[in-house]
Amino acid sequence: MDEINSANLHEENMILMQDAFANESRYTASWFQQFRAVFWRSWISILRDVFLFRVRVAQTMIVGVILGLIYLQQDYNQTGVMNINGAMFLFITNMSFTSMFAVVNTFPIEVAIFLREYGSGLYRVDIYYICKSLAELPSFILLPVLFSAVVYWMVGLYSSAEAFLICTGYLILVALTAMSFGYLISTLTKSVNVALAIAPPILIPFMLFGGFFLNNSSVPDYFIWLEYISWFKYANEMISVNQWKRVGKIDCPIPSNSSMPINGTDPNSGCLFPDGASVLQYLNFSDDHFVKDISWLVGLLVAFRLLSFLLLLFRARRSSA
Repeated sequence: MDEINSANLHEENMILMQDAFANESRYTASWFQQFRAVFWRSWISILRDVFLFRVRVAQTMIVGVILGLIYLQQDYNQTGVMNINGAMFLFITNMSFTSMFAVVNTFPIEVAIFLREYGSGLYRVDIYYICKSLAELPSFILLPVLFSAVVYWMVGLYSSAEAFLICTGYLILVALTAMSFGYLISTLTKSVNVALAIAPPILIPFMLFGGFFLNNSSVPDYFIWLEYISWFKYANEMISVNQWKRVGKIDCPIPSNSSMPINGTDPNSGCLFPDGASVLQYLNFSDDHFVKDISWLVGLLVAFRLLSFLLLLFRARRSSA
């Protein structure tokens, strides 16, 4: 009986090994050959669609100019503080929506061709996903740079090359994170219409917990998980700190009938924001949270990408089973 069981086990192992070798040899080209061919095709596909790229550039510039005109050259007074905070949050919102909707229809459009070519053994799932991501990456870096170059100076944020470059870097991270989230939604759905329908209601809760509509210290315990996975929150804190930690005195009118002390200021001043530090205190933001904010933002970017890749891999394996 032991000999029979041993023989059966050996036979099963041989079958598994044959299947494994057959799976490895299903691709006629090496990993690097596949990468070169698929990346070139993805890159050429983007270059051919010049009109779409021009539309995105025009859209970015137009929205930037409109926001810049609405918040044109804000004064550093009590009213200007609120306006600047609103403008900076709109920077994040615009980058998030435009980046997500730019890719949310990617996989529903291409999935049929991808599954057929994958089933034929032309290339691996990771090759397709990596090449697709890399080919689209330059535009998602360029557009935030153009947007920031327009609105940053028009709104009148802190006049410093360092502050501008840091703000631009944060907006690039926001765009890439929203792009990754768009990929996740894209791989979850099988049609463009469904992807476009579910994207806004999924994104809005993240926006609500971004620290602008609701103070971070006021988030209910049962929604705290949404706050943790909201890239709006981390980006809003980093951009706000980058702005207000550099600002010293903020103009404060002195009303004759004011007697209520606010934030430790003079009880007769009635001044809510005497300086940039008081703005951050009001928002419950701190420069000490930088490592946490940047770690969470990059972590969400990677997590969304990984989840979308695993979903695409699952669909590919199931289709070829």
